[in-house]
Parts: sequence; C-alpha cells; structure tokens
Amino acid sequence: MNIGKYIFLVLMALLVWGCGDSASDKKELIDFVPKDPVLVISIGNSSAGQAAFETFKRDLASNNLFSAYKNTQPYRYFSEANSLLHHLKPASQSLFCINTPTDSTTVYTFITRHTPQLFKTDSLKNISVETLTYNNISLQRVTLSDQVAFTAVQDSIFIASSSQTVLQQILEGTTEKDPTFKKIATLNSGGEVTTMLRAETVALNDSTLVNFASWTALETQFTPDGIAATGVALARDSVPQLLSVFKGLLPRQNEIAKVIPKDAVGAVSFTYNDAEQFYNNLRTFNGVENTSTVNPLFESVNEIGLIQLSESKAIAIKSIDPMLTEESLLKYMSEHSSFREETISSFSEPALFTDAFAPLVNDIAPVFVFQLDQFFIFSESEAAAQEIITAFHSNTVLQKSGYFERATARLSTSSSLLIYKMNGAISTAIASFFNPAVKSEIASVSPKNFPFAALQFSYDRDFAHVNLVCKELSKGIENPGGITQQVSAQLDYELLGPPQLFSNHRTQGTDIVVQDIRNTLYLISESGKILWTKNLEGPILGKVHEVDLLRNGKKQLAFVTKNTFHVLDRNGNAVAPFPLKFKDNITQPLAVFDYDNNRKYRFLVTQGKNVLMYDSNGKIVNGFTFKKAKTDIVLTPQHIRMGNKDYIVIAESNGTLNILSRVGKPRVNVSKKFDFSELPIAEEDNAFVVIEKDRSKIKIDQNGKTSTQTLDVSSSYSFLIEGTTKVTMDDNKLRINGKLIELPFGIYSRPEVFNANRETYVSVTEMQENKVYVYTKAGKLLNGFPVFGSSVARLGNASKKGANSLVVQGGPKEVVIYILK
Repeated sequence: MNIGKYIFLVLMALLVWGCGDSASDKKELIDFVPKDPVLVISIGNSSAGQAAFETFKRDLASNNLFSAYKNTQPYRYFSEANSLLHHLKPASQSLFCINTPTDSTTVYTFITRHTPQLFKTDSLKNISVETLTYNNISLQRVTLSDQVAFTAVQDSIFIASSSQTVLQQILEGTTEKDPTFKKIATLNSGGEVTTMLRAETVALNDSTLVNFASWTALETQFTPDGIAATGVALARDSVPQLLSVFKGLLPRQNEIAKVIPKDAVGAVSFTYNDAEQFYNNLRTFNGVENTSTVNPLFESVNEIGLIQLSESKAIAIKSIDPMLTEESLLKYMSEHSSFREETISSFSEPALFTDAFAPLVNDIAPVFVFQLDQFFIFSESEAAAQEIITAFHSNTVLQKSGYFERATARLSTSSSLLIYKMNGAISTAIASFFNPAVKSEIASVSPKNFPFAALQFSYDRDFAHVNLVCKELSKGIENPGGITQQVSAQLDYELLGPPQLFSNHRTQGTDIVVQDIRNTLYLISESGKILWTKNLEGPILGKVHEVDLLRNGKKQLAFVTKNTFHVLDRNGNAVAPFPLKFKDNITQPLAVFDYDNNRKYRFLVTQGKNVLMYDSNGKIVNGFTFKKAKTDIVLTPQHIRMGNKDYIVIAESNGTLNILSRVGKPRVNVSKKFDFSELPIAEEDNAFVVIEKDRSKIKIDQNGKTSTQTLDVSSSYSFLIEGTTKVTMDDNKLRINGKLIELPFGIYSRPEVFNANRETYVSVTEMQENKVYVYTKAGKLLNGFPVFGSSVARLGNASKKGANSLVVQGGPKEVVIYILK
C-alpha cells in the first residue's frame, strides 16, 4: 500500500526501452517471469506495434518526474549508452521484471519475443559476448563497457537479466508462478503500459509492515508533467490481507484534505458506512476474537485519517453528526487552552484509535483534541494542534492548493482508502525497492516540482479499483493569487491596534509596525524577527505614516500620540528635531500632505479646535492662515486634489465643512450644515462627498452647491474612493467599481484599498468569524482567500519579486504575515 511503490512501478516503466506486439506462437511471455518478482511491467499490446515503442521513447525523454532521478544508478543503468537495454529494439510486447533476492541485491529481467533486429552487436564498440554452457543450457555473458548482463533465447523468447542465477532459474523452468499473479496478468486492459505490483508485506507507514494485498495491475499514462494510473487490486481469501477489511463496506467521500496543512509530509484516509462491520473486519484481520463492541464514538463517523506533519502526527475524524460525536467525546475531554478562538482540550484516551484501527492507525498517542467544522482533530502536541488550526484558518490546506485540484480531477470523490504523499516524501518510499547502496542515492532526491501524489483504493466485491496520480506543480495554476502563511509572530502582550506595513529599502519588501497594550512599538521583519522595540508614552492616534524626509528613498515613521508628534527612522531612533511635545492634547490622528508628490511634506496636528501645520524640519508653516475652527474638529483634516487645484477639508462638530486652499484660505464656501459620520470626506466626479450619520449622501461641487441623495442602506454602510477604484459596503454586500459581491452574512470591517506591484486590491475582514477577503479591482476574490485574521488587513510589496505581503492580527498577541504570489 506504500504509495511510493506505485509511483516507482511507473517510473520503472519509463526506464524500459522496449515495446510493440505480435501474436504468440508457443509459450507466453509470463511463463518466463522470474520467481517472486516485486513488479512486472507489460509494454505494448495487440494493437500497438512498433509505433508504441517510438512514442514511449519520446514520452520517456520528456517526463520531468523521471528526469528528477537522472543522477541515480537506476536511471543511468537504463539510459546510458553502455546499457544493454538501451540497445534492444523489440518489435513486440515486452515484460520488464524486478526482483529483490536478498536485502542487498536488486535484479532486472527483460523478456520479449526474439527477432533478428532485436539486438545487433555489429555497430557496438566496447562490447564482448561470451557463451556459457551448463546442463545442456547455453547463455551469453554480454559486457558493454563496465556493465554486464546475461541473455538467452528459449522457445523464441529473448531473456536478458542482470543476474546469471535468475536467468538460469528461468531457463531451468524452476520459476513456479503465484496463481494470483496469473490471474492479474490476464486483466491487461489493452493499454500501452500495464504494471503489475506484488503488494504483500508493504510499509503501511514508516514503522509498520503489513500484508496488504496480493497483486495490483495498473494501466499507466505518463506525460511531461507527471504520471497517472488506473487499475485493480486483488487480495487472497486464504491469507489475511488488509485490503479485505473493506469487504462488504461502501466507500464514502474523502474530505480530509480540508484539514491537512500544505506543508505536511503525507496522510492516510479510510472510510466506512458501517462502523461495527469495519471494526469486526479489522479484528478478524488482526486475529483477535470479536468479544467487544465498537466504541459509539465511531458510529457517528465515516472517515478517519492519519496526518503526518514534519515533527509529529495527528488523527482527523469526520463526523456525520458533530453534536453526537462531541457528546461521545466529552468524557475524554477537559478544556486546556484556546488558539485563534478554537478550544483545544486535553484528551485522556491516547490509545483509543490504535486499539480500534490498528494497523491502519499505528504509532500515535494523541493527547489533545479540537474541532474544525465537521472534523475532530487529535494531536500529539499543542504545537501540532496550532499548526493545523493555523492552516485551516489561513486556507493553507491541501484542498485549497491548485495542484490538489488538478491532481484529484483524476480521482474518485469516494474511496475506501486514500494515501497522500507530499513535499518530497515520494523518494523515500521509492528507495525501498533497492539495496542499501542505491537506497540512499534515491532517497536523497527531492523532486520539488512534484509536491503531491495520491493513491486511492475503492473496494468493490472481491477486488478494489485503484487510482494513482502524481503531477508536476503548475505555475499557471498555483502562482496567481496563491497565498501561504509566512510567519506567525507572538508578542508578549496583546496588540493595541491592527499591524501596518512599512517599506524596507534594503529588501525592497515591507516590515511590520505594531503597538501593544503597554504602548510598546515594534518593528518586525517579513520573516517574523523583531528588529526593535520602543516604549511610547501612549497609544498612537490613527495610523503610522510612511515618509521620506531626506528624499533619499530611506523611509521614516510619522505619527502622533496624545501629547507627542514622533518621527522615527527605520532603526527606531528619533529624527531631529522630533519628537515635538505638546501641552494640550492632540485630538485627531496626524494628517500628512504631499501636494505635488515631491516629498515636501506638510504635517497637520489637531488639538480640539486648533490646527498646527509643520514642515519637514518641524517648523510651523506661518503661511498657513487657518489656525482655529469655531468648534471642535471631528475628522482628520484631508487633502483632496481635483484637476490642478488642491483643497484642504476640515469638518467641525457644528456641521461646518471648511474647504480651504493650500495656504488655509477659504476656497469653496459651503452654507449647508452636515451631520458628519465617521467616514472621511471623499472625491467623486470632481465633487466632494459627505456621508452623513443617517447615510445620506451629499455632493458638493467646486462652487459650493450641494445635492442630497437618500441611500437605502444600513447604518454599517461604507463609502470609499481611491484613485479610480470605488468601493461601497452595505452589510454583506460589497461593490467594487459597481460589481456586486455578496459575502456571507457577518459583521465586516470597512473596506480598504491598497496598491502593490502596480495592481489595486480591496480587502475586508469579517470580525466574528475572523476571515480576511482580498479582491482585485475587477471584483475577483484572490485564490486562497478568505484567510484567518481578526483585524483590518494591510497589503504591500513583499521582498520576493512579484509577490505581495499581507499582515493582519491573528490572536490577541499574534501578528500573522501572509505572502501572496
């Protein structure tokens, strides 16, 4: 059942250079198969002919999975010019066999019908042929450079083997065949390549050998981007074999990919429709008397999976009635901790699953349990629990990967047994076919472009349907909008507000700025490393602005607290003459104006009714004449540019809207009074837009004339225009440039618009379920979203070229950084 073996048998098919077909006059090719082969590969069929061999060679040369092993001995053995098999030109069906007579030897045997053109030595250099005779049997020892093979012809059948002993046994007729092998050999589906694998005593996991089945036959297809195979597996009734435990049971849908982290090593999933029968079948297989009954917990479950993480394991069970499953589990659970609003409980029965489902579940003792939708997950450690919860909430699970969707299109939605190998685990499994010297060579190969392989068994009467797929990572599918969690940084104290991004001129990416409830300011790298901390005298009002006071590309942080105006360099040091201290309280966030985008900044500090404008040197701008409003200022002052005119807008608590010029003089006189909401003043169609508390929309043209529109919207309505992107949000209805997107019902943050890598994005966070959504300006949800996040998200350039960073608060003390490809 080891998935690597099935992938291996297809790779071995690629190694063989011989195919075609002709009618058999005497004995069949399978009569010359060595005793106890590990696998037998049939190449060619009754309709293939010589064209199939040429096609096979072309496909072999272009197969990227096969070429990943080009520096290993098996690849060289079959592909180098001095290999015997490289020079064979069969014109009919061929069989290629692998035997492992001892733990230190691997033997290859090639069988086909003899023709005059099969093996011509006339044009070969560095070849010697020696005839060996014994017991009236003759064979040839063929040496090509440094490689030796043994060949013979019997009853018009050509046989070549890397072992003289194996060849002699074949010629002496001492290779009695397993009757199940003969049965599976007759199931040739007519495909160009059919592989037959002996499935006895295979590795169920890293530590458990189990008698799984007798033989499996698969029709294989190979393309430049991978391999796929379909076929059947047979089990013997006379010998307990694990495949038979699914007899009499109906396969159910496999959904474990919903909770497998993308960076896991692999997983095994099995399903059933009758818990008691499945439990009894397993006890019969294990030779245990059926004196006990199945635990009621498993009667509300129809899928169980074992997830192999890089450092530990976990068990996932899929419930058909989560409330009933939870009731069955309560006696084993006690609340332990919480992570990302998921409750992690201690689990008091670590042997529950191994006692019930060995050997399908083995070598695991979970001590924690938590629930994710219809799945209950049992983990060996709290760290493993957090890893799975993080992947689930951030959508970095196997099911959400493009390569999974692509590969599983070749699989059935339901199966009895499903095995996943991920992230380089394929090579270790393949290596088990070889002697120790070759094992390490193969195991060291990590075909990075093949991150996923799946093997599926669906039991049907007295056999099982089998599907295998291993496809190359497709950049066209996986990269656009793909998202991975870069890091989760845990602070010592809870966050005071949502994290922000800050440009890093050295990496060309972004770092993260965040403040905790102790008023400590952090700068954190994209990799999650805390670069520095700085104790502030109070909470930051509003957001941190990114400025370039020296106009040299090296950015600074500008912000205000209750009584201080700060400018810090990227090392956390104050930039002289800042900070500026104030006796009276600052009542609005800092406003930063860059009228002509030339980094000649103007900073506005608001104190109740008063406005103070500073230049980049921390000096008061005396030319700015608006010093004081009649009543308190209720919104952060804004700069709006229409055509070639600059406007500064200042809203007062008495309803007055001041629309000023750069120097603070009235530029547009507005007589109307407004009931300002928390939404900033916007610009639309060369007019100012005010959204009042009752969500009336009032437009003011550049002459001061107003027009009112009554909006049929909720009190949560948001209105935002950034450049050419207009965004509104009404409850769960998001509109981006007029395109309506209906989100799941919930409580959402105000939309945010970001520009990164010359693209515009819109983000919004559902604050109850903690889900972050990111859309393009065309209204398309990026692949991999929503992801976990409990605050407004920020998006900007990542250090990796062409990628974006997204930062958001996770748990109360957590900063989560995602990378969008």
